[in-house]
Amino acid sequence: MNITKFTLENKPFSWFILLLVVIGGIVSYDKVGKLEDAPFTIKQAVVLTTYPGASSEEVEQQVTDKLEEAIQAMDGVDYLDSDSRSGVSRILVVLKKTVPASEIPQMWDVLRRKVGDVQAQLPKGASTSLVNDDFADVLGLFYGIYGEGFTYRELNDIADDYKKELLKVPNVAKVVLFGKAQESIDIKLTFGKMHQLGVTLEEVVGALNQQNKLVNAGFVNTDKQRLRVKVAGDFSNAEEIGHLFITNREGKQIRLKDVAQIEESYSSPYTTKMKIQGQSAVGFAISASAGANVVEVGAAVDQKLLELKQDLPAGVHLKNIYNQGIESKTANDGFVFNLIASVGTVVIILLFFIGLKNGLLVGSGLVFSILATLIFMLAFDINMERVSLAALIIAMGMLVDNAIVVIESILIKIKQGIPKREAIYQSAQASSWPLLGATVIAILTFLPIRISPDATGEYLSSLFSVLAISLFLSWIFALTQSTLVCDTFLKDNTNVSGEEVDLYGGKFYTKFRSFLQFSIQHKYVSLGVILSIFTVSLLVSKQMKVVFMPELEKSLFKINAFTPEGSYIYYTEEEGDKIYNWLSEQEEVKEVTMTVGMTPPRYFLASSSYGPQTNVLSFIIECDDFENVELVFNRLEDQKYDLFPEVFVRPEYYSVMSPLDGKVEARFMGKDIQVLDSLNNVALDIMKSSKLSRHVHSSWFNMSPVWHLEYADAKAAKAGISRKNIAESIKLISEGMQVGTYREENELQPIFLKTNEGTVADFNKLQNINIVSAGNAVPLQQTINGITIDYEYPYIQTYNRHRAISALCDPIDGVTTGELQKDVQDKIEAIELPDGYTFMWDAEKKNQGEAVGAIVTFFPLAFLLIIAILIALFGNYKQTMIVIVLLPLSLIGVIFGLVGLGKAFDFMSFIGWIGLLGMIIKNIIVLLDEVNIQRSLGENQLESILKSTISRTRPVLMAAITTMFGMFPLLPDSVFGAMAVTIIFGLGFATLLTLWAVPVIYSIFYQIKIKK
Repeated sequence: MNITKFTLENKPFSWFILLLVVIGGIVSYDKVGKLEDAPFTIKQAVVLTTYPGASSEEVEQQVTDKLEEAIQAMDGVDYLDSDSRSGVSRILVVLKKTVPASEIPQMWDVLRRKVGDVQAQLPKGASTSLVNDDFADVLGLFYGIYGEGFTYRELNDIADDYKKELLKVPNVAKVVLFGKAQESIDIKLTFGKMHQLGVTLEEVVGALNQQNKLVNAGFVNTDKQRLRVKVAGDFSNAEEIGHLFITNREGKQIRLKDVAQIEESYSSPYTTKMKIQGQSAVGFAISASAGANVVEVGAAVDQKLLELKQDLPAGVHLKNIYNQGIESKTANDGFVFNLIASVGTVVIILLFFIGLKNGLLVGSGLVFSILATLIFMLAFDINMERVSLAALIIAMGMLVDNAIVVIESILIKIKQGIPKREAIYQSAQASSWPLLGATVIAILTFLPIRISPDATGEYLSSLFSVLAISLFLSWIFALTQSTLVCDTFLKDNTNVSGEEVDLYGGKFYTKFRSFLQFSIQHKYVSLGVILSIFTVSLLVSKQMKVVFMPELEKSLFKINAFTPEGSYIYYTEEEGDKIYNWLSEQEEVKEVTMTVGMTPPRYFLASSSYGPQTNVLSFIIECDDFENVELVFNRLEDQKYDLFPEVFVRPEYYSVMSPLDGKVEARFMGKDIQVLDSLNNVALDIMKSSKLSRHVHSSWFNMSPVWHLEYADAKAAKAGISRKNIAESIKLISEGMQVGTYREENELQPIFLKTNEGTVADFNKLQNINIVSAGNAVPLQQTINGITIDYEYPYIQTYNRHRAISALCDPIDGVTTGELQKDVQDKIEAIELPDGYTFMWDAEKKNQGEAVGAIVTFFPLAFLLIIAILIALFGNYKQTMIVIVLLPLSLIGVIFGLVGLGKAFDFMSFIGWIGLLGMIIKNIIVLLDEVNIQRSLGENQLESILKSTISRTRPVLMAAITTMFGMFPLLPDSVFGAMAVTIIFGLGFATLLTLWAVPVIYSIFYQIKIKK
């Protein structure tokens, strides 16, 4: 069916459809989901197992290795990355990139079964392994409450109330509290009173366990009912615990409060803590339901918090730490502004070329294409986010290409005296198939992105979807809406004299024709000039910086900091307070949020996660704008070594992809820990010697001290002291020993046994503590042969079941990761490896290679499809080869543009270059199609290429310039700025070269000669 003819013969219906598109587009814009960034599937899970008291080596051998052996048998596992810490095994399971997102839940079910099958093989004392695959949720609404002089219990109660209320807000899926102090009961034993009353530690523990144990009393049946029997007596408060009776060996009953002091307290040492503006705080992070509009959810949550804030006690503050709703709205509003600016820019350019009325006719097609695209985005559940909105802007100039070609052809035919309706039919019929082929080719250039299994490809998938939808719609509207408005608003030419109208007799076209004739006459010289320009661009490319992913220009930045391994968490907090104090003194800093022991919940899609560990610090720093962020960031880098010599401080900008522990990572793998450490130290020295590096560190960090007690079997046995007695007694005087729980309202709180004799942190005093057993209190030194301080690796890493250690670093400001990698690569690769030891590069080099490789892998498929379409369009191989030969010339403008403006060639630039190829192919198709039309009218080869180039100059220039100027609003964008430069300069140079190089290459392929 001829859709142009149908459109014009059914005008009322056609206008009605266009009205529906306008209404539908406006409604869709309001309804379509809005996010800050495109989501991507995290194909990772963590298997966590605790083994209290075991060293890192014991955890590795007895827990981690057994679990990894079972897990590696799973199909679809890419690699295992494990940490075996003292008492904790953590295994990161990463699936292959080829595993479809739909199959991932099933993969995690298999993982749980594999892990479950191994539990019987784990040593006694090891916990049941937990599989955590909950990495998909982004808790993008992050708040905190704090107030000077308020207890943790008061803050906890407020946070609990807020959680209950916030879960009632529509489309709120989850509320996670963070930094909440764990309330507990501390039973502080007095060993002197215990000895006096004949009470042993075992009797106290036994009584507590027996009393608080859940018992099943069954049921009592009556004639009509079956009643469950509950035997009350479990603890509900501290006072009840104090009244607990303990029966000693002589049968006497003594109350627990007679030998101990019972206090309501908080778990100490704590696991995590949060501070806002230096004051203790409790955070709550909120996630929206899948598919919900996070902007609307964020607004609803803010409204609820505004209502709840009215009841806050005086002095308690509510802090909005990170609000994805606001960030998404800001990002969307900014892009929508850029979109409107792009539309306006494109229309203005069209007005300049073809006048007010004709410019508005072409520009109207752009508006309809965008509105219709929004309808399909809503229908296909494509959110408005950074990538999809950028796709609309990238498509901006391309969307008018089809309309320009059709309307330009109509205008020319009308000027030639052809009746308007006939001119419309002829133009639409002649252009429909070439434009469809060119449109499909432009879409196919982005196909490798869509089918790439890499996380980067998934993140950018909406780029292909939006471009494919919008470009295909632009082809439909070019044949329908554009022809409809032309039929309605254009008039027939009144010049019916029958004289041939020379549309290209002006001064510009005459000079351009002479230039083309001269170039064809000296075609090999012209080719040499073209190749020389290309060669120069390749030489200039050596000055072009290359990076993987750009940073985001937010008014926030973050710091991850680490005190030495083995640090006491209270010491870590003290060091964190020093960092906070320095930050708060910077006039550019507005507010600082600090967490101790663990990084915050995943409030931002690309977030790193550390902890729970006693040496972890994390900061979120808010400034007025990104310029101030850079000032504070660089100032901290300059001063941190002098200010915080004991802390590894690593500030980071926010990025679109998950952050790395170091942007350059050299990993060594082998069996012996000492050999690995030695190899790694050589690599670390190389990194430190580089003037381009900073943040140099080992993945194993420092060795940590261990108090080693040499148990004396004979002496201890004579005193009736076991290794368990020693361990329990030491635990009593340090962190306490958990002996049960009690329920307060809906929360279980731990009960800890401690001692009233205070903690021991002195090496000499440790020898004199009493070890209690069966009523005896024996000094520790009488049960051991001595105490020494040893050093051990705090944790042992494995990579695919091989012990692994890494040297890591980042580039200094103004230096790219690639430049740093190049500076250290040869030296590190020259390190001689013993037999059985291997080496690999990880971090950004690996990620970049995988991301680009995943796209390049599918590029041949797209390329073959493009060639097939070209052959189908042209019906010969020569013209197809002309297109292919000219494609490398697209790099000329890209290189000059990026180097000239000081922009780095990043992954987004790579994507832009791929799209640029489609635009260039489209321009060449339009030109060569006209050549074939001229040939069919009887023109010779020379006149065909000359007339075609001249007649297509204006539409090709219009299409290129509208695309280029449509990209201008993206230039300041931190993520897509380099892509904009790539397309603007690449297309600009390529278009000029196309109008010159195509005739030259065509004349060489077809051996066109001009007599002198």
